[in-house]
Amino acid sequence: MLFKEKIYLSNCDSVRGLDEQEIKKRVLIGLVFGNGIITSPNILFDTKGVSEVLKQKNVIKFLNEEGRGNFVIRGFNIEDIGSFYEYFEKLSDNYKVSSLGGKEKVTLSKSELKEIRDNIKKLDTVINNVHPIYENATILKDSLSNEIKKRITREYFYNDEEFTEFLFKSQDLCSRSEWYNFINDFLNNNVPRINLFKTSIIDPAYNSLFINKSECFIQDNIKILDKIPKKILDGGVLFNSLKSEIELIEYPIKAFEIISTFGSNELVKFITDEALGYMEDKIKDTSLEFFSRRNWFGLYPLLSQKMGVEIK
Repeated sequence: MLFKEKIYLSNCDSVRGLDEQEIKKRVLIGLVFGNGIITSPNILFDTKGVSEVLKQKNVIKFLNEEGRGNFVIRGFNIEDIGSFYEYFEKLSDNYKVSSLGGKEKVTLSKSELKEIRDNIKKLDTVINNVHPIYENATILKDSLSNEIKKRITREYFYNDEEFTEFLFKSQDLCSRSEWYNFINDFLNNNVPRINLFKTSIIDPAYNSLFINKSECFIQDNIKILDKIPKKILDGGVLFNSLKSEIELIEYPIKAFEIISTFGSNELVKFITDEALGYMEDKIKDTSLEFFSRRNWFGLYPLLSQKMGVEIK
């Protein structure tokens, strides 16, 4: 496996509105390259395509055998969940359903409610086949804002006055949707700056709330998803055979030493079908020495920048 950590599938977040094929690819990448996957309830029932992946025979086989216990669903008050249908019914009226254009639950039409309820019923049928572990996320009301404040720095602003105004006006915000609305207004619909704030600060801060120490989440600045081998998407291929192909990359640290040495574009070459040959040739041609896990945190910024992965 490429990563020794469990991976939170933040790049499948429903707010992205990705198509089902893209979602399928991302879930399978998490299963193949990580030491298990973590999702939130809303990723499961509010992202089209996740249920279809969990129905694949190879996914069911993997999660019931060598991957058993490595599928975690983490969210608010779900340890004693009866069903996702029940979970959805208990959500507040102002819950925003991303797969239906971000509408609040209370504003959904009868047909829209039926659509999402039907999808959730299918999920409840599918989920029992893969035996997930349910864990409560311990997130306080001000957790997101506190995390955002840790990440925000003066460099994101034109001057000290704007920075001070931002801190003052944002002090009562709680949810991610509130932060999205605030940043749109505060930055006067300046799309490049808004996107920078969302992708560099708000979204990573939000995702970090769902992972524990020694876990990670994926962002979208890894630009190689279209280069993933097609056989990863084949529902018949065994996961242990895919994992064996990248077994040479024993630790994530090896991945970004290669990136830093040969360039980020080279990442494509060692996760495609030519992985082993390419890696072996590069190692023979250089005096490259791999770091140990003890040096992991010294390369943390490189990991975040080059691969779009953040580890606690």
